[in-house]
Amino acid sequence: MSRDVVPEAVLDDMGESVAPAPKQHSPFVGFAAGILSGWTKLIVGHPFDTIKTRLQCAPPGTFNGAWDCLVKTVTKEGPRAVYKGASVPAISWGITDSILMGSLHNYRAYLKDAGLSEPTPDGEGRRLTLLGHSIAGLFAGWTNASIAHPTETIKCKLQLQLVQPEHVPRQYSGPIDVVRQTCAAQGPLGMWRGLGASFMYRSCFAAMFGGFEIFNRFFNSWKGTSWEMSPGAANFFAGGMASNLYWFSALPMDNVKNRIMCDSPTAPRYKGVFDAYRQTWRETFDPAKGLGANSVARVRNFYRGFVPVVLRAFPTNAAALAVWEATMRWATR
Repeated sequence: MSRDVVPEAVLDDMGESVAPAPKQHSPFVGFAAGILSGWTKLIVGHPFDTIKTRLQCAPPGTFNGAWDCLVKTVTKEGPRAVYKGASVPAISWGITDSILMGSLHNYRAYLKDAGLSEPTPDGEGRRLTLLGHSIAGLFAGWTNASIAHPTETIKCKLQLQLVQPEHVPRQYSGPIDVVRQTCAAQGPLGMWRGLGASFMYRSCFAAMFGGFEIFNRFFNSWKGTSWEMSPGAANFFAGGMASNLYWFSALPMDNVKNRIMCDSPTAPRYKGVFDAYRQTWRETFDPAKGLGANSVARVRNFYRGFVPVVLRAFPTNAAALAVWEATMRWATR
């Protein structure tokens, strides 16, 4: 939620009411708060992310849904398996969320100063427009993409590793081994293979942060009524609802992105982003069925992992955005 709030009036030496000096924008506070946001996402959301990635990238028929995937994962690999690949996000999510939220904070300030502002409801100040919040989210997503992509590549490859028979060794022994094998087969740029999909996927942060502001303003309109919420509660519910908007628009390209990330570095199945999209589109085509049945099957294929995404998105992003906003209020008070 925008913090374009006019401070309370102060008194000068003569007892007269004077307008206080506006708080100076700090370009660094959003980055620091983003670290806490990233760690919150990891703790709450990584188990759901593991199930989503396996549903998206495992061969068709491996799992019968989210619950079946969870049961098989925990039964075969133990409860800690849902945090497989979490060592990298423990560091990277703090960094990438710091970049995402810190750049968002600065893009908001820049766009407001550039003219995308409007009067506050009380008419005593100005705030960033809803369009400005959406554009700031878009730019923040793009800024974050190039940094987050290689770390997500490591995470996805480790998450997808299923329990193999004892005589079949695992492909990767850990995060460093993922980097070693990928760079050996594809060069250093192999860690950024499929980056275009990440840019398309992260463009949906426009929906995320535009929606977050919409919901915050909606809850703020309840002030003075029996439905009034505290700022923390409003941020929590707004963050959860905005995350559902984000994932509804982003999941198809997230599916394509993860397929490329999980691809074999030595014998890749996909030639690039558009080839991955084409193969995903054609994967469930059945010539014996009509257009309607095939269309439904294709949509379901792009939205594989939808259930764990929905279950994960609300609590993960609600908690993360509530922590970020609370930290920002504390740091800028």
